[in-house]
Amino acid sequence: MKNGINEFLNYTKNYLDYGEMIKLKINHTLRVVDLCEYLAKSLNLDKEKTKIAKVIGLLHDIGRFEQWKNYQTFKDMDSIDHADLAVDILKNNNYLRKFIKDDKYDSIILDSIKYHNKFTLPNDLDNETLLFTKLIRDADKLDILYLYVDKEIDLELDEEEFSSNVYETLLRGETMNRKEIKTKTDRLSVSLGFVYDINFKESFQYLKEKNYYDTIIKIYQEKTKNEILKEQLEKIKKEINHYIEVKIC
Repeated sequence: MKNGINEFLNYTKNYLDYGEMIKLKINHTLRVVDLCEYLAKSLNLDKEKTKIAKVIGLLHDIGRFEQWKNYQTFKDMDSIDHADLAVDILKNNNYLRKFIKDDKYDSIILDSIKYHNKFTLPNDLDNETLLFTKLIRDADKLDILYLYVDKEIDLELDEEEFSSNVYETLLRGETMNRKEIKTKTDRLSVSLGFVYDINFKESFQYLKEKNYYDTIIKIYQEKTKNEILKEQLEKIKKEINHYIEVKIC
């Protein structure tokens, strides 16, 4: 795995001149590798499959660097699907071999990367691919929430409350489709809705232990003077905490 990380760092150093967002994505990736290992071990995966989980974590965002270079944004809707781009990069000149010599798991690795950011998953994924896809989706979301808590990502709030459809979707316990986003405040609903797309009990236990959602919601309650928005956030917090407890039990 050490050779794979060195190759990743060698690849990404070519993008460092494009600004601080590149460093943010490099650090995000390395933390996701650790989270993939943590979840794999928590799920009692053997050493070989734990290694595959870590490789997927290392490569899941490799498309982000070309995306930023060419579009100066990480918004897929305004540029290109970064997961599809990652798969193209790894297939080009068989670049995946730089990270893992054996091709036994190529299909699982590439499909897990391809689907790590999709709103819904296809119904025809085999059980093993589905396991690794869910694992990277959880690890990715857990670290994105960390970035909000650590204030490396800052979402601006409008002085208005959530759009009614966005608010109702969160209270129903559903993930948020980015196409529904209308305001700056609505953007926060995407990260709040992550919890409804978490897959493993171990991930929910991690969320509870780190207290991410209470912290994030408190940050935004303190940022707004809108009392209606504060109330909305409080109700959403209660719903999320209840959902986490149910999933753990």
